[in-house]
Amino acid sequence: MSAASLVMPILGVANYMLIYQIFPEHTWWHIPLQPLAIRYSMTAAVFMIAGMLLTLPRMRLVRPTVSLWDLCALGLVFVVVLSEFVGLGPGRASSELVEKFVKMMVFIFCMTRITTSRTNYTIIVWALVLGSIYIGYDAWTAPKSAFARGRLDHVGGPDFRHSSGLAAHMSMMLPLIGVTLMSNRRYLLKAVAGISAILTFNTIVLCRTRSAFVGLICGTFVGAMLLPKRARLKTVTALVFALIGANYLTDVHYWERMSTLKNKETISHDPAAMYRLQIWHDAMEIIRDNPLGIGVGNFVPTIAKKNPNLGRRAAHNTFILCWTELGYQGFALFLTLWATAFLQAWYCYRRAEQTENPVWTRYMAYGLLVSMVVCASTQMFTERLYTEAFWWILALPGCLKRIVIRESAQLQQAAKVPTEPDLIYEPGFSTTGGLARGAFA
Repeated sequence: MSAASLVMPILGVANYMLIYQIFPEHTWWHIPLQPLAIRYSMTAAVFMIAGMLLTLPRMRLVRPTVSLWDLCALGLVFVVVLSEFVGLGPGRASSELVEKFVKMMVFIFCMTRITTSRTNYTIIVWALVLGSIYIGYDAWTAPKSAFARGRLDHVGGPDFRHSSGLAAHMSMMLPLIGVTLMSNRRYLLKAVAGISAILTFNTIVLCRTRSAFVGLICGTFVGAMLLPKRARLKTVTALVFALIGANYLTDVHYWERMSTLKNKETISHDPAAMYRLQIWHDAMEIIRDNPLGIGVGNFVPTIAKKNPNLGRRAAHNTFILCWTELGYQGFALFLTLWATAFLQAWYCYRRAEQTENPVWTRYMAYGLLVSMVVCASTQMFTERLYTEAFWWILALPGCLKRIVIRESAQLQQAAKVPTEPDLIYEPGFSTTGGLARGAFA
């Protein structure tokens, strides 16, 4: 697929996404290739960029060339790099995270320039659907050693090797898989998307994380409010069957853990919940003392110094992590990116009738809106700031909006072109003036 991306760069984007989700270093077929020291993600990215440069003359023009989302993303990259100098100084993980963030944004920039057509967007979505199948199957067949305290761990790519990260990733994939199933007319592809949805939800159940449960509840509520007008009955029916099937996949242990959310006494005695509340309280004090941020990768050691009783603890909240490490300026850009992505998806949802395939467009926008709600809710209790797949979801609304703008303009252009009236030709005369040189000269 890397070689094919030299001709079709979108295949390079899909290839990179699949490698990220599959994580070849933990597969059986990587063992014979290990002596070659192949860097799979780097190879896919290099071929993608090379294909982008080779096909640049025939690539579609992007409108708008630079959006508000792009400017905020570039601004956030600048803040991340600058945090090495204005924060508390580079920590152990700082340089690695800064390098990773810059690479993520380079890929995002390429992806948003390549994904400018309906076909390319569909390829991206299917890369996520197939990646979820792989992760879901891996989770379904995971040995007992992959579970820690009854929760699934060590499955999937490097950014979600633990239960909370894996559940967060799979929960934000679920709405996109659902709309892929609903918008497709081919039964074989519907079956593939259906299998992906089942395996994805089963993985979420195996993780037994309350953050993903809260995210899915919020997503279901918003999804019910934004039901597509022309397919409400179809969508409601699908949601009912999905809820019945989801309930079938759960077990007693899953509901026992989720039931602690409605019990105030249980929550007040839950060590994990109490630790998080204390971490967030200490984080707000750190923000007051360091308004420009403490720098990328410095949250854990700073919390450990602030409150030795907590030890080395993660933020367990993407928004607080961003605010603490990147300061007020980074947090403002981050919130603007979220707001812009929501507005872009909403724009596509409202303008779907002005595109070539209104049903497909509305479903894709609907899936993005629900996915972002799930993502935002889940990130209140887990960290995804330096996770690549999270940024894909925030970037996809901009890709879809550019498709909607272009198709809408094309349809308006076609509607404005008047049909030429029947011309009456007189013998010996040309309609452009002068004597005619032939029958239709």
